[in-house]
Amino acid sequence: MKTSIIILSHNQLGITEQCLESIRKNTKESYELIVVDNGSTDGTVEYLKTQADVKTVFNPTNLGFAKGCNQGVEIARGESILFLNNDTVVTENWLGNMLRLLYSSPKIGMVGPVSNNVSGHQQIPVTYQDLSGLEEFARLHCQNNAGCWRRVFRLVGFCLLVKREVLDEVGVFDEQFGLGNFEDDDLCLRVIKRDYHLRIALDSFVHHIGQVTFNSAKDANFQQLMAANKQKAIEKWGFDIPAYLYNLKAEVSISLCMIVKNEEEVIARCLETVKDLVDEMTIVDTGSTDATKEIVSRYTSLIFNFPWIDDFAAARNYAFSLATMEYILWLDADDIILAEDQEKLLKLKKAFDLSVDAVNMHYVLAYDQYGNATFSLRRNRLVRNCRRFQWIGAVHEYIEVSGVVLNTDIAISHKGDQRESDRNLRIYENRLAKGEKFGPRDMYYYANELREHQEYSKAVEYYQQFLALEEGWVEDKISACSKLADCYNMLANPTEERISILRSFNYDSPRAEFCCRLGYQDLQAGKVKQAVFWYKLATELESPTETWGPINHAYWTWLPHLQLCVCYDRLGQYELAHKHNELARTFVPEDPRVLHNKKYLENILGLTPLLPGIGKPLQIAYSA
Repeated sequence: MKTSIIILSHNQLGITEQCLESIRKNTKESYELIVVDNGSTDGTVEYLKTQADVKTVFNPTNLGFAKGCNQGVEIARGESILFLNNDTVVTENWLGNMLRLLYSSPKIGMVGPVSNNVSGHQQIPVTYQDLSGLEEFARLHCQNNAGCWRRVFRLVGFCLLVKREVLDEVGVFDEQFGLGNFEDDDLCLRVIKRDYHLRIALDSFVHHIGQVTFNSAKDANFQQLMAANKQKAIEKWGFDIPAYLYNLKAEVSISLCMIVKNEEEVIARCLETVKDLVDEMTIVDTGSTDATKEIVSRYTSLIFNFPWIDDFAAARNYAFSLATMEYILWLDADDIILAEDQEKLLKLKKAFDLSVDAVNMHYVLAYDQYGNATFSLRRNRLVRNCRRFQWIGAVHEYIEVSGVVLNTDIAISHKGDQRESDRNLRIYENRLAKGEKFGPRDMYYYANELREHQEYSKAVEYYQQFLALEEGWVEDKISACSKLADCYNMLANPTEERISILRSFNYDSPRAEFCCRLGYQDLQAGKVKQAVFWYKLATELESPTETWGPINHAYWTWLPHLQLCVCYDRLGQYELAHKHNELARTFVPEDPRVLHNKKYLENILGLTPLLPGIGKPLQIAYSA
């Protein structure tokens, strides 16, 4: 594939020489050089006649950008056309990266690079002071933005790459604009009206000096020319097209990436909740034998096969490699996005900050009967495609991100089943059978699976091994203390249960979950004042907002107040009991336990007519 590079010149010989040399030095792709000279009188014509690799057109006078570029198109033989100002210096991989983006989708019609000096979205801040620092800056910038792009509605003609077939369809530059710009804006508008996309290749950098041609045109008044062409554009289109195009906002594009296997019972439910939020669905099947792929085909044709090798990270990384949009959203088949969170995600999509590398969302694992989230984690759910973030871990895998992370209150809701836990346990046991030694993370998650399968003694063994290690994420350590306490509870060992709860304090300040568990133990043992201490402490703690560990929201809201109601009732302090029951009611106003306590305490305090047989406040277990 050949690219025809069309350059206009009008005097400024040194600038033109510099541009051509940068192209020869930094362009590995097949190309042809075409220079259209618009009446130069400074030796440019004589120089160009000596350049064997340059096709030339010599005009006796300055016919303007549009006319000159169109003359170049007439003699061009490339499948793609690149319009390039002569006051530019191109850098390594400038053309290759733009071509890769241009032909990555049939929807894309035109592509432009980023630059130091250009109007609109293509301008980026630079750190180099002169051309001696250009190459190093461009290399680092393009390396950090490899594969990144941005959809826009306006590209500037200083460096504009177009598919030849698109020009054939929409036409070349409108020559009525002559000198004075607006011809590139006019072309952009015609291209997008044919439903083609315009994109900036963020990994292509072209240095632009700017306005050399206009500065050298002594017989032209730049501002007058601009004003005249602006008026021509308004007469043609009815509005100021540069401002219109610049202010158009393209929603960020999202690829949904999923791995599935035998998900016929849940996959449609998941895809229904996300189909209007994403721009493509990429589904990787790891060996379904049911109707999963048939159901998925109703939503997307992008269905791929991947051999299952007991490695979730490998499958997810393959799915990610197939995504073509700016950002990737990952879900499991038993996840859904509720209507409220769909609206939040759509709002985010429309006003997205493209400097963000990852978007963090809640992962809700349980809801109460009123629809309130009771147990959640946090996960990086939406990640920038070009950053090529990788999944790590065969089971309970995680995606390792860096850069700018945006924390949101958007939630993904999980509706899992026992199959998932059974599969995970089998994978872990297969790995152990092969003699693999687990690291801290696998040791922790293997213990979790053992606990889920009620193998409490064996789970205790692995939790203890995990906690004995110096390595490991602190949130996993805290969670392990809680789950270790669960195991001891099921094994009827209250002493070790309490030790496990208190052990969590080694890793962070007390958490409400552990305070409530200690309070429950004391309340069960008849140590009511001690129970009050722990429940009261739980109400005074500030709920964490940034932690990625599991959060049971009941412990941080209504549960300790409800238990304090029970405690103060037993101590005969009915007004305090009533106060805390009312505080619990602010969080769960329709909870039958709260409503029962309300009637009981208002009866005792004489706030309502005496009603016999109401009974005592209801006590609940620490697990809510």
